[in-house]
Amino acid sequence: MLIKFSLANFLSFNQMQTFSMEAGKARKNSKRVYKDKHIKLTKCEAIFGANASGKSNLIEAFQFVQDMVINGLPNGFTNKYFRQEPCNQSLPSSFEVELLLGNKHIVYGFSVLLKTGSIQREYLYEITPTNVQRQIFCRNLLDGTFFVGDYFKATSGIEKLNIYGEDSIADSELLFLSIINHGKAKMYEDNPELRILRKVYVWFGSLLTVSNPDSILTGYPYFSHSNLNEIANLLNALGTGISDLKIVEVPVDVIRNKIPEELFNKVISDLEKDKAGNEKHDPSIMLRSYKEFYTFELDENNNLVIKTIEFSHEKKSIYFNLKEESDGTARLLDLIEILLKISDRRTFVIDEMDRCLHPIMTTRIIELFLKMAEERNTQLIITSHESRLLAAEILRNDEICFVIKNDKGESILNPLEKYQLRADKKVYAAMFDGTLEDVLPSYDEHKIQNILEKDRK
Repeated sequence: MLIKFSLANFLSFNQMQTFSMEAGKARKNSKRVYKDKHIKLTKCEAIFGANASGKSNLIEAFQFVQDMVINGLPNGFTNKYFRQEPCNQSLPSSFEVELLLGNKHIVYGFSVLLKTGSIQREYLYEITPTNVQRQIFCRNLLDGTFFVGDYFKATSGIEKLNIYGEDSIADSELLFLSIINHGKAKMYEDNPELRILRKVYVWFGSLLTVSNPDSILTGYPYFSHSNLNEIANLLNALGTGISDLKIVEVPVDVIRNKIPEELFNKVISDLEKDKAGNEKHDPSIMLRSYKEFYTFELDENNNLVIKTIEFSHEKKSIYFNLKEESDGTARLLDLIEILLKISDRRTFVIDEMDRCLHPIMTTRIIELFLKMAEERNTQLIITSHESRLLAAEILRNDEICFVIKNDKGESILNPLEKYQLRADKKVYAAMFDGTLEDVLPSYDEHKIQNILEKDRK
């Protein structure tokens, strides 16, 4: 589970800012707070702020870190430092993620000079229950050093890490966490103590999902015959009119004509490689556009099978494809994964969750998630302009955060609890009566009046 995420010198974030999932002193709805002997975490955080305050930039920072760990430097990174200060192009951008992995409190971070794409530092350590830092590894490419800390006891594992770590000093474009998790299955099998490195990597690759308004969450991997009833019931309960779902086979030639030949051939090649590498499972690849998605599989005879899903409404005998459904229903299909049982232990970060949804629908989804959060350790982080979420008073104070922008153009993260509202003060009212400073869009009435007067002449 995510504890904290810190960043500096990235897009509109200049000085170090920290986004926290740590629970505060609020008492209401305590059942949906994760608790152990040492920490309390919220499972939902709603981020509000004016247009251009930096909400989406925070989500992009999550995406950047995930890309760095899993795939290396993403495209277009060279100008993503805080450009309001020209000297920042020669300063590193820093990122740090605190995680609760099982019963371990793990901190992972790195800094990178975006202008040149050069990683400067990288580190991983555990914070023990007695608040002692146990170093796992530290990598410094500025002075060319790598060392393994006191976390490990087995000499063989330490020697392995030191060898790979020293080799990594020559590569300033890849993170060591990425390097040590490619083609090293035998190392983890022989050295179980090293698996903490694998667990951190898996969190970024499989348990963290980041979605922006123009993307989907994870491409509907949750659609299977085993949970169609659960999905249909949820969609029906949310008022879509959908009563049933079924997975149907699509003629291969139809899909072959829809997608580029190069992409089609790559899918086939990847499926064949995956099946050859693991005969115990049937590989599947999903292709998705806004209102179309298809799963590609190889059957027992290595024949290609392509499937999609269809929906029935009031009459179960009549089915429609995704293209025939509304934008709101398509958006619900993107979001519904957060409500399914398979979402347990995962962290979803969603920008503009309310896009294409009726305000009441957005509120209902959050209410349902919060109720389910009493039984599951799923975390949901969203940005939204939907103030009805505050008016409905379904969120705890420590589940609300604001992003404001100061007069230097810097984005600042302000948790609601920082404002120290009176116990009887409603958050929704505080937004509009000036109690919560700078959280609403500001505009210059004098300039607007001048524009109107000139337009009338």
